[in-house]
Amino acid sequence: MNDKSLAQVIGPILGLVYVLVGIAGFFVTGFDNFFQDTDDALLGFSLNPFHNVLHLAAGLFLVIMCTAFSAPVAEGAVLGAGLALIVLFVLGVTAPDNLTILSMNGEGDPENFNHLVVGVTLLAVGLISSGQTQARLKRQGLA
Repeated sequence: MNDKSLAQVIGPILGLVYVLVGIAGFFVTGFDNFFQDTDDALLGFSLNPFHNVLHLAAGLFLVIMCTAFSAPVAEGAVLGAGLALIVLFVLGVTAPDNLTILSMNGEGDPENFNHLVVGVTLLAVGLISSGQTQARLKRQGLA
């Protein structure tokens, strides 16, 4: 794995997936009804143009932070993105109208499940990666 951390390997891959989903989403939604609660969906997941922009931003954030900076920065970015997705999951399931600005509607919306799964995955990657980085630094006598 070279001397890259787990976060520096997995983060950009998940980031690229989010960028591609954001781009593909615009082919479904177009640019109309930017903040509206629409019936548009990509592979069964609710979205609108604003949701697409957030996918693009989150994906670019992960790609940039995990490729251009050090392992600890990448790990922090992955952990932060994971926490943000888990917060979105909680907001999404607590009331049907919490995330209608993202065209999501309540606990039955599949996008909530997606946020939970990806959020937990990112948290796990960040925690495992930071543990591995810390252990590597200790072996090198740097921590």
